Amino acid sequence: MDNNNSNIFKEELQKEILQSEKTRAELLAIASILLAFSLTIITIFYYDDFLLIFKQKAIAIYIVIGLLFLLSFREINISNFLKKRIKNEKPIKSIYRFVNVFFETSIPTVMMLVVGIVQESNIIILTPAPYAYFIFIILSILSLDFRLSLFTGITAAVEYIILVFYLLNKFNLPFESYIFSELFFYIGKSIIMIVSGGLAGFAANQLRKRIYNSYIISNEKNKIVSMFGQQVSKEIVEVLLAEKDTTESKRKFVCIMFLDIRGFTPFSEKKEPEEIIKYQNDVFGFMIDIITKNNGIINQFLGDGYMATFGAPVTTGRDCQNAVNSALEIINSLNRKSDNGEIPKTRIGIGLHAGNVVAGNVGTSIRKQYSITGNTVILASRIEQLNKEHNSQLLISEEVLNEIDKSNINFEFIGPVQVKGKEEPINIYKLA
Repeated sequence: MDNNNSNIFKEELQKEILQSEKTRAELLAIASILLAFSLTIITIFYYDDFLLIFKQKAIAIYIVIGLLFLLSFREINISNFLKKRIKNEKPIKSIYRFVNVFFETSIPTVMMLVVGIVQESNIIILTPAPYAYFIFIILSILSLDFRLSLFTGITAAVEYIILVFYLLNKFNLPFESYIFSELFFYIGKSIIMIVSGGLAGFAANQLRKRIYNSYIISNEKNKIVSMFGQQVSKEIVEVLLAEKDTTESKRKFVCIMFLDIRGFTPFSEKKEPEEIIKYQNDVFGFMIDIITKNNGIINQFLGDGYMATFGAPVTTGRDCQNAVNSALEIINSLNRKSDNGEIPKTRIGIGLHAGNVVAGNVGTSIRKQYSITGNTVILASRIEQLNKEHNSQLLISEEVLNEIDKSNINFEFIGPVQVKGKEEPINIYKLA
């Protein structure tokens, strides 16, 4: 990926990080409120039991509930702050994210420390309270940063083992048990916290890669859509994404269509520019849809007509058939719209020729155009012009006729025709 795309991706990633951090703050706020309410309800129903555990010092319970509500209030404010940063498209520095994570991960440590000191006991380290660290470790995945997740795990592990060391040395357990009094029993939990932080970081990194891959795919798709404008069907775009090298210049067998509106010049001389544009949109609009539906693309508009290609940049294996189907449908639709008064009376001429061309990008890195060049293009244009001589609307070459199903098509052999730029006459057939 070039520097420009790399910078764009970094900007998009910063936006995604801000959004993820906002989601993380909201989830922490919800989790804190739920824990606070849960602890409140449990305390109400088991108040006497809590007094026994907390040595008649219920204030420790109230402090924990208060800290949980305080944490939820803080996270709501952080969420609102990040919402403003997202709106203003202002990223936050990495150091602030680490400081924030350190503060949040320290909340369980502070809670357990306060409870231990107030009740003068270290029983808190044997309760489910230490599992609160894993809430922060899991949510660190949303940071999309391996370092931040690992930092969360390490912070939780270090603070927990320091807290355990302090409480074990300051207070005695209310019962005699050798294993619960030894530090190594709690080191295992700390190791699990670090490993969990690493795994959370791995998950965050995988999410980051998925975002990167999605950006690359989206960027490639935007390039293709930009290259071909609105001339390419959704199906062709998908094929181009799967075959990224198809836009390189190469020799291809294609079917070329030239279409011309008869009497356009005298028509336009009597109309205002706005009327001309409306007429072109009305006429070309449904034609583009038909060509796109049949896996063709419009290479260029010629004012009173256009050139379309079937078989490049991608082929369906039945490009000549697609071109003939498109031409016949265009003529039928045009006649119907003219008869119904949807568009002014319009007559067209279409020429089809198939053969090898050189197809690929022409231009600079700043501006490129997908171009089709070769004698096939020139001959298709010459065949289209022959419609005027033969009072026809659709003429095709023998090369096209040989590639299509002739069982359901009425065609008339015009004969060998000499065309400019070709030494030998070519066989032409009239379909409409």
